Amino acid sequence: MTTRVLRETNEEVTRIAGGMGPPVLESWLHGRTRVTGIWAPDPYEDDAQPMQDHVICAIHSGSGNAVARLGGEQLSAPNQRGGLNILARGHGGYWRVDGRVQVSNVFLGHDRLLGCADLLAEGRPFELIDRVNNVDPKLYGIMQVIRDEVSTPGPHGIIFLERALDLLCIALLRGHSTLAYPFAQKQHGLAPWQVKRVVAYMQERLGSEITLQELANIVNQSRFHFCTAFRTATGVAPYEYLTRLRILAASNLLRSTPLSVSDVGAAVGYSSLSAFSTAFRRYAGTSPRAYRNATH
Repeated sequence: MTTRVLRETNEEVTRIAGGMGPPVLESWLHGRTRVTGIWAPDPYEDDAQPMQDHVICAIHSGSGNAVARLGGEQLSAPNQRGGLNILARGHGGYWRVDGRVQVSNVFLGHDRLLGCADLLAEGRPFELIDRVNNVDPKLYGIMQVIRDEVSTPGPHGIIFLERALDLLCIALLRGHSTLAYPFAQKQHGLAPWQVKRVVAYMQERLGSEITLQELANIVNQSRFHFCTAFRTATGVAPYEYLTRLRILAASNLLRSTPLSVSDVGAAVGYSSLSAFSTAFRRYAGTSPRAYRNATH
């Protein structure tokens, strides 16, 4: 079974920063969440690979600018005190920071965010919105509290951090998630860039087993909500869309290669000739062998 591999967050952040790792608190917090003290990465320019956690970065002082290309959109803003960068779990993209900054981070586990979302979302699907040097005084204030507790721990520090992280999750969901736009979300389902990302994942792995949970993870939704949102956006269910892609690819292989019918089926993800033939006939109206004969 093929599973989507997301990078370990601290390792990927360290790589992007040129090998300089952030000062991560040794203790893991609820939901596999980690927090850092203040640090100063060198200017960098790189493609961030999709990570296991939501990355929240608070800028405590800075110069220059940050530029990011995320989900087909380019965002830029000056590096300044109070700015916030957010990169949602599973999202990647190009980032360039051309000035000196002092920052702190929260690597927020998705399970922890889901736990808080149960109280606010009331069953609605959601995902975090990527931000570049966004200004949100309340969220920045929470990041300051977390930074200060990591740098100068007080009594019962872990309990204090856990409560601060609960506030952080609520602030993210209220101001930096699709829950802030419930009516647009209900009407449109997945955004175009989300559909593009899911379809690209399907196309890259047509020859492998793809689970519904894998596809839902790409946009950080439950399987149920992902199915509804995908159907709203495309008019068909995810597996229906995937099957159409597979039959289209199989048709091209039958026309343009000498591969056997069994090998063509295997190349587009079918474990048996009978399963491939049944699916092909349902969509093409004829058997794979008859299709090949008719197109040669």
